[in-house]
Order: sequence, then C-alpha cells, then structure tokens
Amino acid sequence: MVKGILNRVKNRLKADANQSGLSESKTCSTIGSLAGLLGPAGRITLASLKKAYQECEREVFIEFVRNPVLAGSAFFDETPVFTQNSADGDTGKTQLVSDLDRSGKLSGPGSSLPYAIYPLTKRIDATSPANIFTIGRTINNDMNMKDMAISKDHAVIRIIKGSFFIEDCGSTNGTKLNGRRINKKPQKLGYNDVIGLGNHEFTFLFPSSLYNLLSKSHT
Repeated sequence: MVKGILNRVKNRLKADANQSGLSESKTCSTIGSLAGLLGPAGRITLASLKKAYQECEREVFIEFVRNPVLAGSAFFDETPVFTQNSADGDTGKTQLVSDLDRSGKLSGPGSSLPYAIYPLTKRIDATSPANIFTIGRTINNDMNMKDMAISKDHAVIRIIKGSFFIEDCGSTNGTKLNGRRINKKPQKLGYNDVIGLGNHEFTFLFPSSLYNLLSKSHT
C-alpha cells in the first residue's frame, strides 16, 4: 500500500512541476496521502514511515507526509522498542497525575503512547471539521490516546491561516507546551515544540524534520 501511495505522490509532483515549474505544496490540506494508512486511533506505524523513507527521495517523502506530526518521546531514543497494547481499561474517570506517576514506569493501556506517531492528517472516516484535530481518551477523537491520565476531551489543535495552534479543553491534568501549562487560549506551535498530555510528551515535527530523524537512524 505504501509503495502505491508513493507512486501517486511522485506522479502528482511531476504534474505540478510541469504545470508551474514548482513542486512544493503551497497550501495546507488535512486530507493527504497518509489518510489511508492511519489506524482508528489516528496513528501511523513507524514501519510505514521507514518504508516511505527507504523508497523515495526527500522531496517525495515531505509531500507524502505533507503536514506536521506529533511524535512520542520514544521516537527520539537510539534503540526504541515498539509495543502494542489494545486493552482499553477505561473506568470512566480521568486519573490525577502525580510527580511519582510521571517518573515511574508506565504500564497499561497508555504504555504504547511513547511510541506513537500522530500525523496532522484526517482519517478517511473523520467527522470533525477539516481544520480541527481533537485529542482525547475516547475513540471519537481524531487522536485517540487510551490513557487514564488523559481526559476524554483533553485538547484540540486548530489550523488557522496555515499555522497550527493548540489549546486545552479543561482537562483534569492539563496540557503543557514546552513545560508550561496552557489554557483555552490558542498557543501557536513551532519547530520541535514539546506538548505534554497526561503522562506523555509529544514533539511537534515538520515533515523535513521527520525525514532528518529517519535519516540519522539509518546512519
């Protein structure tokens, strides 16, 4: 599937180049090539990204990913071990996070979140507005994060005039941006910003930065 999508991206870039002499995307669209590769939680597997990296040039990879991603903390480990945990374990009430919780070893439904990669691309079956990405513990969110420290409706990322903004939705444990707790006032996201959600941190990466990280892992 990845190879077929990459071929379509390559053909589109060639067509754009023939028409305008430019192959760079000028607009931000949340309906992209990655949509068919996203799971029900809004995640893409590292294996799919690595395959894309191995089979195409930098320009094609950037167009393939197109929009920024939220990458879990384990993505930056030298030798990450990727795990799966499909158990829900939702008791219906968000659990408070203490400093001890943050420093301890994670287990349970949220244990795979450090290894998660969430592209800011809409799933094919998404029902929320194209410029909004909801984040929370329940399956109706664009980014479904099954962890009891994350609220059912925890945060939202909005696209405003081509830029990305994050805001908290009154969550129990709050949302942090680069270590600072934020509120419902939208905060603009930039290169390598770190977003804290419950027990977990995610780095905001542009496609070019993602390509560079994959490149380092192959050297």
